[in-house]
Amino acid sequence: MNHNQAPPSTHLTNQYGASLVVNKQVIPLSSKITRLGRHLENDIVFHEEFLSRYHAEIIFENRQYVLYDRNSTGGTFVNGKKIDRCILNSGDLISLGNIQIMFVNNSSSLMSKSTSMTQGLGGFHGKR
Repeated sequence: MNHNQAPPSTHLTNQYGASLVVNKQVIPLSSKITRLGRHLENDIVFHEEFLSRYHAEIIFENRQYVLYDRNSTGGTFVNGKKIDRCILNSGDLISLGNIQIMFVNNSSSLMSKSTSMTQGLGGFHGKR
């Protein structure tokens, strides 16, 4: 097996997978589907009134991460543009209401840059 690539499976290896960075915290995307919203059933729970209970989800499909808005009231934005579906690229800034989330994929330099960039933004609780 080539050790530079993630093994094919429904669970991604944290070492090779992507992450979300919020308020100086790195949240690995270690499952095929990561749900974001206010409801406790989500994988990443935000305690903010302005978010929908099931706001958005990130799905790993066809070797790429795709962000879907789940008919949220306030909308889901990537790099300032409202989206229904968006293929994520490393460094993309996801906005759910006034919560800013940096998507990072396999880049330690971007990871450190995005950690300092999202400093001071809060309002989430990761279940992982």
